[in-house]
Amino acid sequence: MKTKKSKYNMFSNIAYALCNIWKWNKSFYLFFIPSIPLAVLLPLAETYFPKILIDSVETKQSITKIILIISIYFGGMLIINLFNNFCGSRLSMQQYNISLLYQHAISEKYMRTDYSNIDDPEAITKYQYAMNDACSGQCAPEFIWQSLLGLCISLLGIFTYGSIISSVSPWILLLLFLSAFITYLISRWQRIYIEKNKNNWVGIDRKISYLQSFSEKFDYAKDIRIYGMLNWLSDMLLGFQTERFSWTKKVSARSLGGACINALLTLLRNGAAYAVLIVMVLNNEIGAGDFVFYFGAITGFSAWLNGIGNKVNDITYKSIKIGYYREYFEIEEKYNHGKGCPLPTEQEIPVEIEFNNVSYKYASADKNQYALKNINLKIAKGEKLAIVGSNGAGKTTLVKLMCGFYYPSEGEIKLNGHSIPEYNIEEYYTLFSAVFQDIYLLPITIAEFVSSSENEIDRDKVTEVLRQAGLENKIKSLPNGIDSRLMKGVFDDSIELSGGEKQKLILARALYKKAPVMVLDEPTAALDPIAENELYLKYNELTANNTSVYISHRLASTRFCDRIIYLENGEIVECGSHDELMKLGGKYAYMFNVQSHYYKEGAENV
Repeated sequence: MKTKKSKYNMFSNIAYALCNIWKWNKSFYLFFIPSIPLAVLLPLAETYFPKILIDSVETKQSITKIILIISIYFGGMLIINLFNNFCGSRLSMQQYNISLLYQHAISEKYMRTDYSNIDDPEAITKYQYAMNDACSGQCAPEFIWQSLLGLCISLLGIFTYGSIISSVSPWILLLLFLSAFITYLISRWQRIYIEKNKNNWVGIDRKISYLQSFSEKFDYAKDIRIYGMLNWLSDMLLGFQTERFSWTKKVSARSLGGACINALLTLLRNGAAYAVLIVMVLNNEIGAGDFVFYFGAITGFSAWLNGIGNKVNDITYKSIKIGYYREYFEIEEKYNHGKGCPLPTEQEIPVEIEFNNVSYKYASADKNQYALKNINLKIAKGEKLAIVGSNGAGKTTLVKLMCGFYYPSEGEIKLNGHSIPEYNIEEYYTLFSAVFQDIYLLPITIAEFVSSSENEIDRDKVTEVLRQAGLENKIKSLPNGIDSRLMKGVFDDSIELSGGEKQKLILARALYKKAPVMVLDEPTAALDPIAENELYLKYNELTANNTSVYISHRLASTRFCDRIIYLENGEIVECGSHDELMKLGGKYAYMFNVQSHYYKEGAENV
């Protein structure tokens, strides 16, 4: 699998990262710039000092002068090192803050992006690339400065040390350039191989992580044991792990080959430099102090040269990762996140919702596989609409489109005459209270969860909606009442709720919000028959002054609704009241009779 080429070039990505650093922390550059000359000055001073000391001894300088030279050297080095360490410490501290800011920006984008982007495989991949890098400990936008700093230092070091070496032997300088170029090619070869084949093991890692999650989640433990799935899962996991290890071996083999070649080059380079300098010493062209100094300069120059190659490769690599960030942040937002049309006033509530030739196809679906096809539907103000049909008919998809989670592939959806994109989508969400099939709690108090607020909580209202939802007795039994924390796995003093109690809590939250549109998607799935019956009896009370949409497989509940639509294969095939559809004797009537048959005492087998 080939890695998708980024649409941004390296220089553009570098500018992007540096601009963000400037935007978030301008003082960063106050410590960045001085670090460049300091990084060259320190090793140069360490290389030059032995020459001065040896020359002083060879020329029989006084002990006092030698001690003075040593004192000046160590005093100067102490000051320079202290300042350099101070700059490094400040940079390290600030780069961590930059990493946190990137992680926050990615998470915020994920939480604010269109819901459809969360369900889009390509968008998910971009998010994973960006977040994995942000949390890796080597966040590309965070650490790009290190590569640039190293590149600037290497260039300054090459100029300084190259000037020294060229005064001795231009041939040594040529040899060093050739050695560094070969090292650069080897390093680039390794990097390109890794990046080219990265997707081969990124996908495997995702599969391994997914399979491992089965063994870590309590909900799966029962099925694994009851149905004897342990060996099957273990063998599948081992297969992926073996495949992943094969890629590790390939990368390791290339790294070993490159390391061996680099070791040989280092040996040849140092041997040739030693030979030239020894010949010059034997010919009395340089002294012992010069030999030490020049060889130190040669070693330093080689390090700077190799550093350039490594840093260029590193910058190229990080640039690709920065491109992932930019592509994720620039994911298309179909809905309006800016200024939108005004929300309905109190006089315009309840609201009217209209579907005009609406079709929808999931991003991962085949070309002609539509979840909904040509939906034309008007939900009148204050109407209580039921949506029924078999599994996969498109019921939940229709509701998600109405709520603004998905953007229609074709057609448009209007609320009070305005197409959904005309509204600010965050404001549009405020028009809906919803109870979905999937139940997710948060590690906060019951009062905070129901009110969806940390501070502005109407405690009387919380108590009332909990009573309406059938949780009054449960709340009274808790020592901390509505201040009890949820999710025991997070806080030790938290409580655990049953499936039915969780569903009632979700209902209470929807009632508290009391938005113009109430969406109930299988709200009784986890309730016992008594609690379910109580909900049916309260349905009109709960949805008073609301436009409501009700989804259920239990057709007995649909009798409380004004109108029922029957979906099949993403299309509306029947529409009318319960009595009308029963008289029609179609699919709804058949499904209703099948269900009701099992509740009739003494009924015969179907």
